[in-house]
Order: sequence, then structure tokens, then C-alpha cells
Amino acid sequence: MFSFLDHTATRVTAFVLGMILVVPWQVQGLLTQSLFLFFASLLLTFALMPLLIAFAKHIDALDYPDARRVHAIPTPRIGGLAVILAVNITLFFNFDYSLAFKGVVISALIVGLISLWDDIKELSAKTKLLGQFVAIAVLIYCDVVIQFAPDIWWGDWLEYALTAFWIIGITNAFNFLDGINGLAASLAAATCFLMGMLAWHTGQAYMLFLCLALAGGAAGFLPDNARYNSQARSFLGDVGSTYLGWVMAAVAVMGDWSGESTIKAYAAPLLIFSVMIFDMIYTTISRIARGDVHSFREWIEYVGKDHLHHRLMDLGCTQAQSVIIIVGFSTLMGLAALALVKSPIMSVWLLLGQALVFYALLSFFMLRVRKENKP
Repeated sequence: MFSFLDHTATRVTAFVLGMILVVPWQVQGLLTQSLFLFFASLLLTFALMPLLIAFAKHIDALDYPDARRVHAIPTPRIGGLAVILAVNITLFFNFDYSLAFKGVVISALIVGLISLWDDIKELSAKTKLLGQFVAIAVLIYCDVVIQFAPDIWWGDWLEYALTAFWIIGITNAFNFLDGINGLAASLAAATCFLMGMLAWHTGQAYMLFLCLALAGGAAGFLPDNARYNSQARSFLGDVGSTYLGWVMAAVAVMGDWSGESTIKAYAAPLLIFSVMIFDMIYTTISRIARGDVHSFREWIEYVGKDHLHHRLMDLGCTQAQSVIIIVGFSTLMGLAALALVKSPIMSVWLLLGQALVFYALLSFFMLRVRKENKP
């Protein structure tokens, strides 16, 4: 299968079909229009990958193997740039969108370009964080803000701070899970598809278009990354994982999850992103407890084999099996989130309680595996 996909004719055909689908066709129905964007983004990402791989090798943007990584040969690490190009080409031709939509797209481009430079030349953690705060300012200007506090000055600043905390936190949580072939892109595709289905069900066109375009870009990257019987041709790199994580987190803020109650509005995105949040919290606590990290900079830069996918592989799961299990966990929580939005308040609390029990059991599982296989 991969030999067929790697043919130049296949990539050229994908590019032509992708550019045809990019054209803003006058079609009926939000779902139909969003599916055009999904397949356009998927095909363009797939078509652009050979060029990005060649470019990465030319400028030596390669991820070299070491004791903390699972790949055996130097591998291009800026494959996420193909996702960014494909998604933004798709959106550019269909860019008659809201101010909030434009804020998400522009802010994501800012962090994506900063992360690309980091993949090529390496930037300090302070520089990257400064760039993320600039992107946060763009979101705030475009009114992509978590809204819950009183409409007075301190309420506004509290909302700005929580928005920054959420988006930067989710971005880093997603980045932490980019550790084995196919995981980050598969998780992004599943998460965006779930959010897109909610947007379709509630008639939120802009959210639907952005989610499906992003899901397509992530899916189009998989043929060159999710290879388990041979070496991956490319990794997402920080440019890809940061971009995908940022857009997903920002879309969660942009979306109208529920107008019925505050608990529904904020519980739904928490459940959809709960696997990423759990992995970040668990690894952070365990690293501090072990004395592996002592500062924010060490926390950002630390790379270890103690994430959920590593624990699954310690149990004997293959990379492919680990990806399927983690995406399954995320889908399970995402379906609960979709059910929660239309449920009575008692059912909301029961679904949240179910998630807490699930993650308590998962924590116990990870602790047992750690005792048998020290990181």
C-alpha cells in the first residue's frame, strides 16, 4: 500500500484533486461544504509531504535518534509544515469568515512559524513563550476569550488569564503526546472530528469548517508518519504539534458548547481534551516527585519515556496498538462530551464522575507499570 502511495503520480493526482476541492463550490448543507474542506486539506497535505521531506533533508531539519527516542535513523521533523500549508490554502480560498475564526487562524500561524524556526535553529523557551503570548493577544483582540466572570475590569483580566492558561496548557499537553508514530495526528483528527460533529449539530458553521479542515490536514499526514513496518518518512515536529494543539484549544474557546448552563459549557471541552490533560498532569506530578524537574524551563524541555503511550509499550503493546488504545480513550471521552451537552444536569454530573473513575483507574495502571518498568 505504501509503495503505491509514494508514487509521484499518486501525489500529483492528490494535489490536483485537492486544488479542485479547494474552490468554493456552491453546495447545499454545512456538512457537505465542510467535507469538501476536509478532503481538500487531506489531499493537499498528502501531496505536499514529499516536498517538505526533501526540504527538511536539504536544511538538515532532522530528528536524530538517541536513547530517549524510538526511531533508529535521522528523520525529517518539520512535516507539520505540510499540514499548516494545506489547512491555510484550504481556508484562504474560503475565507469569508467571522472575526473570531480569523483570530484563531492568524494566531495559530504565529505560533506555527515560531515553532518552525525552533525546529530548524532552536529557540529558547522564553522566546517561544513570548511568541505564544503575542498570539494570545491576537485571540483576545478577536474576542476569542473564555467568558464567565462579571463584566468589570478585573473580570475581563481574569478571563484573559484563564484563556491564556487554557490555550498554552492544552498546546503543551498535546505536544507532550507527540512521541510515537501516528499518535499526535490521529488524536488531532479524532478530536477535531468530534468537535466538528458538535458544531454541525448546533449549527456553528465557522467552528465546523475549521475543525474539518484541521482534521483533514492531520489525516493527510498519517500515510507518511503512521508506518509501523518501516521507518516513518517524517515527524510532525514542534511546528506541527504546536499548530494543531493551538488550533484545537482555541476552537474550544471559540465554540458555543452550551447555552443552558456553565457546567455544561466547560465540562464538554474538558472531557474532549481529558486524555491530553491527564497525561500532562500525571507526568508533571511524577517527574516532580522523582526530582527530575525543578523549574518551569526544565519542565518544558524535559523529554522522558513516562507518558501514557510509553506505559502501554512497556506492557508489550506495539506503537500501532498504543495509538489505537489512546485514540479510543479520547473518543470515549469525546462521545461522553457530546452526550453531556444535551443531557439534564444530573446526567452531566454522572458523566463527569464516570470520567474521574476512569482516570483514577488509569493512574493506578500507570503507577503499577512504572514499578515494573522504571523510566
